[in-house]
Amino acid sequence: MTPSGRSVPATKFQADLNVRFPPLPRTASEVARLLSDDSTEPNLEQLIEIVHADPIVTQLVLRRINSAYYGLRRRITEIQKAIALLGFLEVSNIVLTAAMLQLREAVSNPEQEHIFDNLMRLSVGSAIYAQRLSQWLQLPYARRVFTAALLHASGRLILLYNRPDDYEALWYTNEEGALPSADAERTIFGVSYLELNEQAANAWNLPEELGLMLSKLESPKELPTPELKTQAALVATGSAVAEQLHLTHHDTVFLPEQARLLLGYTLTEAQLIERLEAERSETERYLQMLLKGNGNGNGNGNAEA
Repeated sequence: MTPSGRSVPATKFQADLNVRFPPLPRTASEVARLLSDDSTEPNLEQLIEIVHADPIVTQLVLRRINSAYYGLRRRITEIQKAIALLGFLEVSNIVLTAAMLQLREAVSNPEQEHIFDNLMRLSVGSAIYAQRLSQWLQLPYARRVFTAALLHASGRLILLYNRPDDYEALWYTNEEGALPSADAERTIFGVSYLELNEQAANAWNLPEELGLMLSKLESPKELPTPELKTQAALVATGSAVAEQLHLTHHDTVFLPEQARLLLGYTLTEAQLIERLEAERSETERYLQMLLKGNGNGNGNGNAEA
């Protein structure tokens, strides 16, 4: 039974997925490329140009900065000022999240909407935790792993997009909120979210290294360079933490096997767990704002900026 009491749909699983990738908006692919370049400082001017060329994204950014979450006393109407106040990563988050939200069109009932919302919570929560881990460990990958983590559930969203009834049936065989395993996905669809992550990155013309890294999240040691191994470990750990704290709602954090690649830098395992758990409340508040509609308010004031 699903949480609403509706029976899981009867389905004949067939491992013959003829996958369709919805087009990724140009704004999102351009922002993803900006984020993937850790060699230079964030280019706010270039980000402003990208956002300004997309009226829908421009409105989303202005909605966000004027939401009750930020509590500004004056209403912001200039996109340049909004981007400067929100910052590079937050605006990039808005752009990439908006791109992923287009996949919602495939879901057809409250149970599938629940799965979709959980996958979006996973994506954004993972990005926050992966970024924090990179910063705490003094690793120069904050922007890159933020991007990768935001996109790391793409393969699961693609499965839901292509076969919503089958993915619903698979999802509700697990503990509430727990993610289906890659092996289970391969058994049912002939492919898992890991392979689809790489295929989606290729279809969307994203950096090749990004797709490769997202295909090895469960086996980062197979990646060709130490940098990619560490980045994959950061994303995988961020994902595990987001799942535990914001999907299955565990009381404490248990680091996944991939996190072993992160130990020995600046913090011990116990210190990492303590810091991750301390981020839980604020991250949950942010996810509520982002995904429950609380980010669409008009702010506390109505004066023009």
